[in-house]
Amino acid sequence: MTIRTFLLVLLTAGVWVGPAVAQTETLKTAVNPVHLADTTQYGYSQAAIASPNARIVYVAGQIGISEDGPNDFESQVDRSFDNLIAVIEAAGGRIEDVVKITLLIKNHDGEKLQYLVNKRRDVFGDRPPASTLIPVPTLALESLEFEIDAIVVTPNQ
Repeated sequence: MTIRTFLLVLLTAGVWVGPAVAQTETLKTAVNPVHLADTTQYGYSQAAIASPNARIVYVAGQIGISEDGPNDFESQVDRSFDNLIAVIEAAGGRIEDVVKITLLIKNHDGEKLQYLVNKRRDVFGDRPPASTLIPVPTLALESLEFEIDAIVVTPNQ
């Protein structure tokens, strides 16, 4: 059997997959037991398992204060997620590789929670990471309304 024939057999059998697909599928697995609440509707999973072939990246808290723009809660959340994505990409990862986030919210209320639910769903789609939300009375700076950190898995290189 030639190498070409062998590869064709593997492709036809569905055994061989390209590197991008293999990395996406094997780096993390979301865990959402059926007997618990379906938290994916809120943009997070009950747990996420990192594959043994993954490199773990710990992303420090990202904030979204701007000297130029508005600094209301929604604007800070949007910029914080943008900053998170930039750091993840600089570390060689993708937003789909996030396994855990922690959200810190100053003066938490239902309106802020709804904005975050929508934002998490928009950012993470149907494979959301595990998530912890912590209401806080204050953050590092008085003007801060929101902070997010993350644990990310990337391919070992």
